Amino acid sequence: MSAPLLVGDSGPLIALARLDLLAIPSRLFGELLVTSTVWQEVMRGQREAEHSGLSSALTKGLLRVVDAPEQVPLALAEARLDAGERSALALALLHAAVVLVDERRGRACASVMGLPVIGTLGLLVQARAAGMLARLRPLTDALLHSGYFLAQPLVDRMLASVGE
Repeated sequence: MSAPLLVGDSGPLIALARLDLLAIPSRLFGELLVTSTVWQEVMRGQREAEHSGLSSALTKGLLRVVDAPEQVPLALAEARLDAGERSALALALLHAAVVLVDERRGRACASVMGLPVIGTLGLLVQARAAGMLARLRPLTDALLHSGYFLAQPLVDRMLASVGE
């Protein structure tokens, strides 16, 4: 059985670009798909290093940009999500994929729709368990220092779960 597809939202892609870890999703999942809507979001207004990392990941085939689905289920269309989250969830539904999203509303909507969900922290925990990362605390510290929002109680629970 092949690894499931992963559909990424903008927040986790930005976080992984900041950490220079955009290779991890494609090592843990069959493929990382990004809608054109999400791609426009991540390439708009980001730091030069993030642009470079994201563009390099695309060139290396670590992610694939695809058109956003034209038809979106009514429940998803009516959900209070931004365009990127909506397109990512719609694509994940279309492909029965795991969705990589950090925002609470997007995660809740994905769960209601029966989609498997993983966030940036969950992805890092999986990568550590697979031997791809030695420690997570330096990564969470770097994300928080860069201004990426992560709820501190969630970070604390995640670090405690891996003994850090």
